[in-house]
Amino acid sequence: MRFKSLIIAAVAAGIAVSTSACDPTSTTGAQPTTPGAQTTAPPAQTTRPGQPTQPGTATDPGGTVTETVTAPPTGSPVSDPTTTADNAIPKCVTAQLRLDKGVGAPIGGQWYLRFYNTSSKTCVMQGFPGISQTNGPSGDPVGEPAERDQGADTPKPAPVVLAPGAAAQFQFITYPKQVNDCDALRTNTLRVYPPDNTESQWLPWDSLICPSPQRMLVVRAVTPM
Repeated sequence: MRFKSLIIAAVAAGIAVSTSACDPTSTTGAQPTTPGAQTTAPPAQTTRPGQPTQPGTATDPGGTVTETVTAPPTGSPVSDPTTTADNAIPKCVTAQLRLDKGVGAPIGGQWYLRFYNTSSKTCVMQGFPGISQTNGPSGDPVGEPAERDQGADTPKPAPVVLAPGAAAQFQFITYPKQVNDCDALRTNTLRVYPPDNTESQWLPWDSLICPSPQRMLVVRAVTPM
């Protein structure tokens, strides 16, 4: 009887051990799982494919790129948009030019007048001179001033660089035959304004001209010699 009691006790003990091993609540450190609860750690921060990380930027856990404004280092040069290049060539002014009669037909017809740079500095001119017939170097225009000829076959205004001693020329045209159809007025001076200048120069010029509104004078843009 004692031997049977030992066998029964041993079997009972085995059943108890087996039951304890199958009970999930007996596992040391196990935590219950709640539906909807986060079971894994947030993903590590990564850069977007094809977009290398830039200095001064950061990425938050939601993937949004946030820019960080960085002040320029002390002493950094700052460009001034109003600064003009030191090597820009200044325009030619009346005081540094000499007007020359150039070449052409006798008074009346077509002439190639010239501007010479008499200064020691290079300058640039562009456009049309202003021309009037007057009586005296400071006289008022007699008749209509020269009209700008901007026809398709005429020189187009373009920069002409004049080194010291160099010259530019321009064509001046008159139509003397018109004086037969008007009460012509006699003049003795040709007053000429270099392009983009308000001071004039002059040449002796004994000629007739019709009074306004008839036009007899034409001027073309300056060109290199």
